[in-house]
Amino acid sequence: MNSRFKDLLLVSGSGRNVGKTTFICNVIANSRLKKMAAIKITPHFHEASKGLIPIVENSNFRIYEETDHTSDNDTSRYLRAGAKKSYFIQTTDAFLKESLQLASVLLDPDLPFLVESAELRHLVVPELFLFIQGSDSIDKPSAIEMRQLADATVFSDGEEFSLNPGRVYFHKFWKIDEPIYA
Repeated sequence: MNSRFKDLLLVSGSGRNVGKTTFICNVIANSRLKKMAAIKITPHFHEASKGLIPIVENSNFRIYEETDHTSDNDTSRYLRAGAKKSYFIQTTDAFLKESLQLASVLLDPDLPFLVESAELRHLVVPELFLFIQGSDSIDKPSAIEMRQLADATVFSDGEEFSLNPGRVYFHKFWKIDEPIYA
């Protein structure tokens, strides 16, 4: 699959609680374009919470649409930030490609979308790939690899970012607004 994926902003990170979801929510909230979709992909399987409507459930992967704007789930946070649609995919790496192909059918082809995933970059080349680096050093080989593949590394303490999420925007394709120095 490793082809260019149009309209995709991919966000990965150095670990848990480094601010990936917060960064995505800030990009959505600050966007001039108010029609976006967001997807959270995880290899961890657990019971679906209230508001997650099953689209596909099998032993290999699960795809849900988030409908609850009030929970603490990352997908609910995407909706509160202004995403038009929010999806949650639970899948093993072996079925990531298949689950993404099924989920991509749900996306409006005219809408840009954001994905939070550690493994997706192995399958696709997004228009823009950002790596969120927490304050701890990176020791996982997979995180080191993702940082090397990223278009930009954003340093974070979980709340504050070295790149203002408002500078990341979509206009025909994903861009980072360059600062103007006088």
